[in-house]
Amino acid sequence: MEIYGSAVADKLDNNRSILRRRYYRQHCTLELGSYIKDLSVVHNDLSSIVILDNSPGAYRSHPDNAIPIKSWFSDPGDTALLNLLPMLDALRFTADVRSVLSRNLHQHRLW
Repeated sequence: MEIYGSAVADKLDNNRSILRRRYYRQHCTLELGSYIKDLSVVHNDLSSIVILDNSPGAYRSHPDNAIPIKSWFSDPGDTALLNLLPMLDALRFTADVRSVLSRNLHQHRLW
């Protein structure tokens, strides 16, 4: 869903050129009927890499880098991405995002 993903990333980036490199389904590996996102293609040091996804199978190779999020169904009242802003902002100041995100995932918190 590159069209959808690009639109969301464009909105989040707000013409700041922060989200320059983007990866979509064609960058995934198909394993056992699920698309797996291998973050090592982004960078070999995953300490600053985050994956935001509604499908736990997509980040099963790197669960400590994941931020699980609920699926979006055209709900104009959905604030899941906005709710993430304080955490995303705080991640800028940590040496390794996995030290924070691994705790979040193990609490099974969905944003």
